[in-house]
Amino acid sequence: MITIQNLICDFPDGDGKTLRALSVPSFSLEDGGMAVITGPSGSGKTTFLHCLSGLLTPTSGSIRIGEVQLSSLSPSERCDFRAAKVGYVFQKPLLLSYLTVKENIRLSASLSGGSADDDTISSLLHRVGLSGLEERKADHLSGGQQQRVSFLRAIVRRPALLLADEPTAALDEENGKKLMDFMLDYQRETGCFLLCATHDKRVMDRFPLRYDVQKGAFL
Repeated sequence: MITIQNLICDFPDGDGKTLRALSVPSFSLEDGGMAVITGPSGSGKTTFLHCLSGLLTPTSGSIRIGEVQLSSLSPSERCDFRAAKVGYVFQKPLLLSYLTVKENIRLSASLSGGSADDDTISSLLHRVGLSGLEERKADHLSGGQQQRVSFLRAIVRRPALLLADEPTAALDEENGKKLMDFMLDYQRETGCFLLCATHDKRVMDRFPLRYDVQKGAFL
């Protein structure tokens, strides 16, 4: 279960004051649960996902994911937690441009202590409409192709917590649907936690739970 209590994230505003970027009095998600986080740009959706992943240390409050009290971990322990438990689909793909598609996916698996053979990678690529691109360099892919590879890089490590930040933003309707079909199939197959931040109504409608964020406040 994910349990959050009194989560606050403040950032300096440049004038010696602080800006309240996120306030979550209470949030919970049952094991195997999934939810969509909505709200306008700058509302705090990405900040919330960053806190859950351990990329960002909140100003105050507690985050518990399963048996892990994330808010009490040291920086190195949070890195270990991310490597072992978290798959993150970022707004920007952040692929290593000098590596091939296959090498980007395989590197992600190895960083989590796992592995991915050629057959596994080919099968994953086929499921998101990228068959035959194993040896293509990441910087020779379109934006939509890069986003799909970013998704595969996140799930190849078999995460217990899958976070997706605007995963369909760079995709047309057909490929967006294909990616979401695969993402939701993966969640059902593995029972992982899935949290997705999006503006896309087609994505919102596919989740049983929805949380709206306005100016950093969960509604």
